Amino acid sequence: MRYLIAVLFSGIGMLLHAQNIPSFNTAQFQVMGARALGPSTMSGRITAIEGVYADAQLNLYVGTAGGGIWKSQNGGQSFAPIFDKYNQSIGALAVEPGNARVVYAGTGESNMRNSVSIGEGLYKTTDGGSNWQKLGLDSTEHISKIVLDPADKKVLYVSAPGPLFKASKHRGLYKSMDAGKTWEKILYINENTGCSDIAIHPTKSNIVFASTWEFRRKPFSFVSGGAGSALYKSNDGGKSWNKITKGLPEGNLGRIVIAINPSKPSQVLAIVEAKESGLYQSNDEGETWTKLTSATGLTARPFYFSTLVIDPKDAKRVYRPAYDFNYSNDGGSTFSNTVIGGVAPHADHHALWVNPTNTDMLFLGTDGGVYLSYNKGITWEFLNNLPVPQFYHVSVDNQSPYNIYGGLQDNNNWMVPNTAPGGVSSTDWKALGGGDGFWVQPDALDEKIVYAESQGGEMYRINLRTGLSTGIKPKLQAGEEEHRWNWNTPIVTAKSNSKSATGKALSNLYVGAQYLFRSRDNGKNWERISPDLTTNNKAIHNKSENSESVTGDNTSAENHGTIFTIVQHPQNENIIWVGTDDGNLMFTNNGGKTWTNKNAGITKAGVPAQAWISSIELSAHNPNRIFVTLDHHMYGDNHTYVVVTNDGGNSFTKFESEEFSGFAHIIREDIKTPSLLFLGTESGFFISLNAGKTWMRSKYQNLPWYSLVRDIKIHPATNDLVIATHGRGVYIIDNIQPLREMVQSDLSKPFLFYPIQPFKYEFGAQYPQSAPNLIGYAGASKSLAPTFYYYLKERSNDIVKIEIYNSENKKIKDLNGSGLKGLNKVYWTLTSNPPRVAKGGFIAQSSVQAAGFLGPKVPAGKYRVVIKAGKDSSVQILSVLPNPTVGLSDAALQKMYQQNMRLFVLEEQLATMVDTIDAKLSVWGNQTTNDEISKKRKSLDSFKRELIELNRKSIFFDEQKFRRKISDFYLDMVRALEPLSESQEKGINVLEAEMKVFQDRLKSLL
Repeated sequence: MRYLIAVLFSGIGMLLHAQNIPSFNTAQFQVMGARALGPSTMSGRITAIEGVYADAQLNLYVGTAGGGIWKSQNGGQSFAPIFDKYNQSIGALAVEPGNARVVYAGTGESNMRNSVSIGEGLYKTTDGGSNWQKLGLDSTEHISKIVLDPADKKVLYVSAPGPLFKASKHRGLYKSMDAGKTWEKILYINENTGCSDIAIHPTKSNIVFASTWEFRRKPFSFVSGGAGSALYKSNDGGKSWNKITKGLPEGNLGRIVIAINPSKPSQVLAIVEAKESGLYQSNDEGETWTKLTSATGLTARPFYFSTLVIDPKDAKRVYRPAYDFNYSNDGGSTFSNTVIGGVAPHADHHALWVNPTNTDMLFLGTDGGVYLSYNKGITWEFLNNLPVPQFYHVSVDNQSPYNIYGGLQDNNNWMVPNTAPGGVSSTDWKALGGGDGFWVQPDALDEKIVYAESQGGEMYRINLRTGLSTGIKPKLQAGEEEHRWNWNTPIVTAKSNSKSATGKALSNLYVGAQYLFRSRDNGKNWERISPDLTTNNKAIHNKSENSESVTGDNTSAENHGTIFTIVQHPQNENIIWVGTDDGNLMFTNNGGKTWTNKNAGITKAGVPAQAWISSIELSAHNPNRIFVTLDHHMYGDNHTYVVVTNDGGNSFTKFESEEFSGFAHIIREDIKTPSLLFLGTESGFFISLNAGKTWMRSKYQNLPWYSLVRDIKIHPATNDLVIATHGRGVYIIDNIQPLREMVQSDLSKPFLFYPIQPFKYEFGAQYPQSAPNLIGYAGASKSLAPTFYYYLKERSNDIVKIEIYNSENKKIKDLNGSGLKGLNKVYWTLTSNPPRVAKGGFIAQSSVQAAGFLGPKVPAGKYRVVIKAGKDSSVQILSVLPNPTVGLSDAALQKMYQQNMRLFVLEEQLATMVDTIDAKLSVWGNQTTNDEISKKRKSLDSFKRELIELNRKSIFFDEQKFRRKISDFYLDMVRALEPLSESQEKGINVLEAEMKVFQDRLKSLL
């Protein structure tokens, strides 16, 4: 068996290699585009907002933590992504004064939490975001501020805090004198200290303030502050600097935020992180300082809240967005956070733009999206149109339609159907608990029972039948060390062969601290089935409680020495694999009685020993094949580590690719085609068609090129690929079976037509739909129709023709296909060609017009499909199956088709009659001197007006003639989802009788 699989893999590898797979890219299956489900209802972390007027319209540019840059050209009423080909973590934005089309974007957000992503430099657009140019600063990783000189738009300052997890010289304050073509580092302290903020005097642009910040994060600790942190001032545009200390706190400082008062620039405000943090004010251009307040709401978590804004027109109006929204009317001495009416903004604020032409208008960026105020922040409304949520994990159930479950950074846990009437809208998403959402898993047996978790292992069980929830976190037992729960604690459900005392089937529920726990009664009771599976390095445990940071921050984000990944073999519950955040890959084949560490084979493959085990994938095709992704970025190493073993974990091979970027989160092997692999990293979604020999970045599947892909699932029944991103929500590539077919076919052939999957008659649900004013962002619904996939080795300049024949070998449908190089896709709506419709009169927006485009629905049966591409042609058979469970039995479909065709025949009979009339009128029209002919022509013209609508001149004038009667009925019938009842079908009898009368009258008139 092992030899057979090896031969199979070798054969696939040789086939793809022969087709020059390295030059193959995802453009060649771009028809397999993903549906973006969002959602926007809880959105995600906003890092930058800039606004500017263009063509009398307010343009907004919004930067996000993991969803790129979005642009609105109507003041936030709608947004479109404009940065999808580049790094998706945005730290700062700046618009060139007087030119709304020139925008600078610094990648790598600077809200230095544990889950912050990494940037790759500075970009610039000169056409409003259609195209971007990279300007350098590639290795800074995080950019916090971009400021343009108000006196010279070519002079540009960029503050770079620099890498979060390692020492680096690529940090400090950078200046360009030529709009970003070249750079000079004008303020640098050391490799542990970066520049966190800058401010420039609005009228004396040589006066520049900069704050430096010493900081470092490790997997188990975070330190904000040190000897390198300080406030600096330059009076010569950054050529020389003076360290400012008068009136500021003594000792080590942390992060410092600076704001110059636009209408009173001699006044400067700064929030200073210190042993006692505070808001400070200077009235002499920053030379000396006075503390205004140390209110906790203003100074808490300074590493995360770094925004301070002064009203451009009112020198006393100060805004401090932080955990909540704070504002002052006395220059900063006192603050209020009162919100009256409207929607209270989501907590945790990171960006604020005050409209300089109407300072009552504010746009606020939070951990939950963008909010708009028209009264200086007293009342807010939520902009429910930015689908930038940050998922950690995704799971699916087996219901129809199946549901998707997942947890969001600072935005709860959620569920949603994968498709919905009118599209998957904001109102279709349902909350499943609060906090930072992570794992959400339906029970393996009872999918109305769902388990979910928020930060630090706070897990609970939800009964969807009752809507009730209860906590299920395992409690400390005698003899156990204090439990260490990861910020992102895994919850895993799996099937069990065990049964209760009464014979009831049981399921397994696993969670991990440093120990692995299992429950077989939905989390009511827990059994510890392992010792401490981590390295148990006590030197790094609980470091946050004894932090060297200037201000402490202990939210479980630095919990370390924990289980991070759990996988049970789907067919053998005794086989369990566990990965820890300190590098252990643990294995048991006896249900946890004994454990073996397989880490040695991974380190021999070239992976650092303490790299996090971010995912484990057990092959469905080979019991000894296991894939593992590893993450070492919290030690300053951003490489992509993915390994595979074919001997049960004794030895591993590392995958390599020039395409790779970003630390690895997840790998999935296709459940049906072993050569098809999917990889998600912090900087892209990657696909291999040859078992990992070569890889391609997904660029043409409707995902951003550098998506932060955290999780991937393949639905076992629908073959859908479900992708969770940390910044753009959930994507679904529906039915990857055609990709499997393509992988296994000989792509050296010029044309291939792949087998058509049988289709069970089904229509997408139409109702109930969400109210249009509540929809927000809506993702597309799943398309339900037979789909034809074919491959073209080269792009076809000829029209690709598709012909469909019924069981009687009668052609019933003609379709045009696409001629793309690679995979092509055509839907068939199960309709035949439309009838000829009687010509004449004004038919716009009427049933007559529609009848000429819509054909009758075909019955169940076998259909021969012929595709012709140039000189090549190919045939496949499609089986259309009845679906009695939804009322579409074979008999019902046949009856509906027969009723359709009776009306179809009436349409064509009438078209023939009118053609005959028009031909005769044309002949008679040339015989104007013959009185008898003139009389006949008048009678025939009057008869025609009984048949078709000739008085209708606009869409607002209704006229009902025989053609409208037929077309109205025909349109109802072709849109129907069930056959007419016996009494309703008599309406066709009436029309057929009328047709007979009209036919007889025409004979007499001719």
